[in-house]
Amino acid sequence: MLNRKFALIFVVFFLIGQCSSFVVAQNSKQYANEKLRVFLDCGRCYETYIRDEVKFVNFVRDREDAQVHLLITRAGTGAGIEYTLRLIGKGGFDGRGQTLSYVSFNSDTDDEERKGLLRYIRTILFPYVTKTKVVDEIEITYKPTGTSNDVKRADPWNSWLFEINGRTSMDGEESRKSFYFNGGVSANRTTERMKTNLRYDHDFNKRTFSIEDSNGVEEESIYITRSHRFSADQVFSITDHWSAGVFTEVRNSTRNNYDLTVMGSAGLEYNVFPYEEYAEREISFVYLVGTEFRDYSETTIFLKDRETLLEQQLRARIDFTKPWGGISGRANYRTFLHDLQKNRFYLNMNLNFRVFRGLELSLSGRYSIINNQLNIPASDVSNAEQLLNLREQFTSYSYGAFIGLEYTFGSIFNQVVNPRF
Repeated sequence: MLNRKFALIFVVFFLIGQCSSFVVAQNSKQYANEKLRVFLDCGRCYETYIRDEVKFVNFVRDREDAQVHLLITRAGTGAGIEYTLRLIGKGGFDGRGQTLSYVSFNSDTDDEERKGLLRYIRTILFPYVTKTKVVDEIEITYKPTGTSNDVKRADPWNSWLFEINGRTSMDGEESRKSFYFNGGVSANRTTERMKTNLRYDHDFNKRTFSIEDSNGVEEESIYITRSHRFSADQVFSITDHWSAGVFTEVRNSTRNNYDLTVMGSAGLEYNVFPYEEYAEREISFVYLVGTEFRDYSETTIFLKDRETLLEQQLRARIDFTKPWGGISGRANYRTFLHDLQKNRFYLNMNLNFRVFRGLELSLSGRYSIINNQLNIPASDVSNAEQLLNLREQFTSYSYGAFIGLEYTFGSIFNQVVNPRF
């Protein structure tokens, strides 16, 4: 009986797949001579706005139905965010590719950012649209700005970018309330040859709990965590594959048992691919060695009030963004030089993969092996500190995992935007 149920379920899914393939094929034939079919592949790129504003193409929900695949990636720059637009031709457009870059400055509003990105999307699509009948319905408008892009404008700030930020939140009810504040300042300068980052951050978190005992007397408990951090980094470009850097950091943290830590390190980075290809692919390795002075708030489990340590790190990074999906990974191994048994290994992997038409698979996982917690206080952890995560606690490992599946079928088009409700 159970086998019959499984067989029936299999037949139902098989018929749905066949029907959806038939409908897709009919839709493809029906619209073959109309608008250019585009598969928009991006994350955090104002996708709904783009679909609504670009009327001269048909956006399809599956890359297999597209004539061109528009892949958009983004990365931070010294002045803002750089979007890389890569157009990949398919079918009759196979072999025809194009790439454009658009930079949105930190001072841009969301509306200015999305309009600038929209302008570049229209530009990169236009050569392909000229091969369709829609080209007869398109007009080109030129709005001169009065300046020439060929003339390099003087920069009174010499590529320096400054930022002041602050954010706060609060919530509560009759028996509890919380208040959080984070603020900081930064100064960054990014050029082809050099990158300089200066930053200060402050975090403050206050949680209050009220409990009424059997006599009706209310007791209030207040828990506060705070931290300060200043960092200064200097990175130098050596070749298309090599970089060097010097890094310093000063901080304190009530949660991590630090009254004061002062760190300094230097390192080398090697990238298998040229740095200019970062938006599409990257495999890089970093080696760092440095020293750190620690002044602890409480005596540690190793009976230390303060100490100076030497540490080395090896990092690896992988990033690929392709038409079939993307894969990214981070690995980090660090150890103290006075005792190689005091070490930590961290691995994080993410995969987004198109298994077959309509079926997307998402996988992510992280795992850490932890043997370097020299800062753990010798005193016992209270119940409140444990439950509220008020201070770092001893552990030999940590992990996390995620898996997701998504299957879509039906109409190949995804053009209409309806904001109602």
